[in-house]
Amino acid sequence: MSKNLIEQLKLEFEPNITDMGYELVDIEFIKENGENYLRFYIYSDNGINIDDCEKVSRYLDARLDELDPISVHYYLEVSSPDLNRPLKTDDDLRRNIGRIIEVHLYKKINGIKDYVAILQEYSSDDIILSDDNNEKIILKRKDISLIKIWLEF
Repeated sequence: MSKNLIEQLKLEFEPNITDMGYELVDIEFIKENGENYLRFYIYSDNGINIDDCEKVSRYLDARLDELDPISVHYYLEVSSPDLNRPLKTDDDLRRNIGRIIEVHLYKKINGIKDYVAILQEYSSDDIILSDDNNEKIILKRKDISLIKIWLEF
């Protein structure tokens, strides 16, 4: 599925999902074990339970049948994003201000390619972290390949 179709689905469904009280975090269309899956990830400050997923799934199922945007057979899934997912949007970053995150760069800058630090701020151009010594680390978003919540076991 093309990136354009994912964007079209987001434009089509995000306003109604928001009106239902959820945030549309991500959409993916992937093939697993020979089957196609269209997955919508939703978020709420109150958490997501099975009833929330069912409510959004019923809405999406009906609208997808009307629009018929995908020509191949697929399974529709609605779930909450897992803790290990990438932080992709400004809303993802906003929700995680003050938390420890891990940031991976495309290439080393000043000899470092990976950071684990506290997310302090962000802008459209930069991510600002603080390390164990409370030193500021400013990284250009264009240099970042992956941001996710630091999971310590």
